[in-house]
Amino acid sequence: MDGLTDEQLVESLRLGRTEAFDVLYQRYKRAIYTFCLKLTGDRSLAEDATHDAFVKMYQSIATLTDITLFRTWLYAIARNRIYSILRRQRVNGQLDEESVWDEETPSSLLESKEEAAIISECIKVLKPEYKEVLLLREYEQLSYAEIAAVTGDSESSVKSRLLRARRALAEKIKRAFKE
Repeated sequence: MDGLTDEQLVESLRLGRTEAFDVLYQRYKRAIYTFCLKLTGDRSLAEDATHDAFVKMYQSIATLTDITLFRTWLYAIARNRIYSILRRQRVNGQLDEESVWDEETPSSLLESKEEAAIISECIKVLKPEYKEVLLLREYEQLSYAEIAAVTGDSESSVKSRLLRARRALAEKIKRAFKE
């Protein structure tokens, strides 16, 4: 089943083939967890939200009207779960300090970790609505249309928020590196 498309797996899952769920889970668990972790900054909350997103996906798969939008739909489920958690626990999140860049030498490793920590700190203080569009676009590589579907906003709103997020982040990073 690993070689099947998302659409084929969704159809199989709708027919009751639970192995299709396993493949979808393996295919998306890391991306959904990473997205949740970056929004919450808390591994435990991210794990819970990821688990809840997949349970909700499994329970609601029959309600997905356009199976070509499965990926976007799954991100929307995870996003809704995260925002529910953020509202309930009033968490403003801390980002994982793992570097997203490749390191080659001990010196570049240290430099990259310092840079990643600065960038993570800058991203951490963005409001969630700006952080989410930035993460979905830059880390998850979703299109503007997909982000709009996840957030329930228009593409123009997504582009506007992403532009504001990038500008604010660039300004904050510039100030941080001057210090």
